[in-house]
Amino acid sequence: LDKEEKLKIYEDAMAADPAPMVEELNARLVDLDDIVYCEHYCTEGGLSLDDIDLWARLRSVSIIRDVQWPDGLRRYMDNMSELADIPLYDELAM
Repeated sequence: LDKEEKLKIYEDAMAADPAPMVEELNARLVDLDDIVYCEHYCTEGGLSLDDIDLWARLRSVSIIRDVQWPDGLRRYMDNMSELADIPLYDELAM
């Protein structure tokens, strides 16, 4: 894709109503909440590279306004944020 085509895709995405995508994201977070092992690590084996990968990906989700974090997943995110001494983006949510 050339630059103009890429910009058009971005423009269309920004013009779209985000509500359906946020609803889908919220549903997926509920599913993920059932999979995460506990509020301190995502797998039964304890803290691992899986936690670093998952937390980093979910941290980027924390910038999305109207995301509804299931309780267990929210505790996981907060605990990992504290452990890493890296804040979530909630206060910057757009």
